[in-house]
Amino acid sequence: MDATPTNVIDKIAEEAGHQVLRLPPYHCQYNPIELIWAQVKTYIAKKNTFKMANLKVLVTEALSLITPQTWKKAVGHTEKIHDEDNQQDVAAENFVESFVINITECSDEEHDA
Repeated sequence: MDATPTNVIDKIAEEAGHQVLRLPPYHCQYNPIELIWAQVKTYIAKKNTFKMANLKVLVTEALSLITPQTWKKAVGHTEKIHDEDNQQDVAAENFVESFVINITECSDEEHDA
């Protein structure tokens, strides 16, 4: 294993009994933290007094509302989106393949003609 910072961190996590999962770049819809962060921002926006002194309290309150059940729901939602996208990819690939004609093979009927 090369000693890039990512691999070093992965090794440390693995030695501590953790599994590192990577999300595809540029696909925020597959990242449940985006849904959680949106909930936090919405809470803060609704309660905002526009005073910096209150911001820390609002952030703490918003984060306290995020429960394991909230996370489970967010993860389930992103998994559903990922599965739906995979199904669409397979359908699109099958559709395109239905138009591909392999010219290197010929059937006996074509050969006899």
